[in-house]
Parts: sequence; C-alpha cells; structure tokens
Amino acid sequence: YSNLFKYYEQMYEVIPNIIQTFIIAIEAMYIATLIIIPDLKSVIIIISTMCMILISLVATLHVWGIQVSSVMMIELIMSVGFCSDFCVHIVHAFLTSIGTRKERAQQALINMGMPILCASLSSIIGVLFLGLAHSYLFRTFFKTIISIMTLGTIHALIFLPVILSLIGSNWSSHRKDNIEQNNSLQMTTSINKDSQGNGYIIEEDITKKHENLQRKPNTIEEEEDDQLISTTQRVETINNNLTNLNMYT
Repeated sequence: YSNLFKYYEQMYEVIPNIIQTFIIAIEAMYIATLIIIPDLKSVIIIISTMCMILISLVATLHVWGIQVSSVMMIELIMSVGFCSDFCVHIVHAFLTSIGTRKERAQQALINMGMPILCASLSSIIGVLFLGLAHSYLFRTFFKTIISIMTLGTIHALIFLPVILSLIGSNWSSHRKDNIEQNNSLQMTTSINKDSQGNGYIIEEDITKKHENLQRKPNTIEEEEDDQLISTTQRVETINNNLTNLNMYT
C-alpha cells in the first residue's frame, strides 16, 4: 500500500464522474428551465447552447494547461450554473418581445445585452487577483472563471441571438397584427360595455357634438349682427356730432 494509490484511484474515476455529473446537472437545468420558460423549443436551444459552452470550456482549460482532476470537476460543475444564466436571460427577453424573430432578437440584445456584459466583466474583475496566487486551486479557479465568463458572453450575445432569429419560437401572440386586433377588440368591447351600462353615453356625446356644430353658425351670425349694430350706432353718433358742430358754426 502507498499513499499514491488514492490519487491513482481518483484519476481513474474522475472522468466517468465528470460525465455522469454533467448529465445530471444538465437534466436538472432542463427541468428548471422548462418551469421558468414553458416552451420546449426554446429550452432545447438553451440546453444545446449550454452544452456548446461547456465543451468549449473543457477545450479552453486544456489549452490553459489544466489537467483533469477533482478540482477541475468541481469547477466544471459550478460552470453549469454560470452558462445557464446567460442563455436563459436572452431567451426570456426574446420570448417576451413583440415582432418578427429578427426584431425580437434585436430587442433581446438591447434589453439584456448590457446587463450580461456588465455581469461578466464584474465577475472577471472580482477574480483578477487570484491570477497572482501561487496556489493551484486559486489559479485553476481564476482560469475557469475567466474562460466561462468569456465563452458565455460570446455565445449569449453573438451565437444565441442569431439562432433565435432563424429558428426561435414564433407564437401568434408575438405578431403585431394580432396584438393590434386584440387591442381593437378590447376597445370595442369596452365601448359596448359603456354604452350598455351607462345609458348610451357615446350616442349622447355624438348628439351633443352635432348640437354644438349646429349652434356655431347661429352664434357667428349673432356676433356679426352685434358688430353691425355697434358700427351703425357709432356712425349715427358721429353724424350727430357733425350736425351739432355745423349749427354752432
């Protein structure tokens, strides 16, 4: 027996455990995402993007020179939660927008692009000092966070909007024509309710407007008559004054 045997056993079991834990974590994220976003097509897009991010993360960590170990397994499982945040926010903003697929993808980027970018930058800034540490655990954590934030931001802001604009869910409630029709129907129903419940208020308003329009010409004629009367009175007073002056002269 030797103390190195436990490390040999760890290296022998770490890869199957990583694969098994990845599958369990992705299944858990699938169920949680399906509860938050009840759209199967969108959830499949999210899970596919998450798998792409995780595969890219494993390749990036290999380029960093990080060997497969229990530390790497823990950090990879932790990265599943990070990469799901980026995807879920973009897809949720896409589903809650209005318009065509392209318009909703643009709106999702406008609404969630800057928050995602700020979140990734703040996380990177928070672990920058770990890169100066001499501990293998801290340096591995630093490289993992840098990699997952960079890859998650790239996939969420570049890859995912393109996929959503091409094959994203296109519900009937997302169309502007249907929304305008629904608004017009709501307006007509509210008008009917007002007319039935309040004694035909709309008809009364229309009749009042017609009465006001009919009264306007009369008021204009009356004003013109008043002006003529005032001018004639002024002319008479001027003539009287002139006659009085002639008499005195």
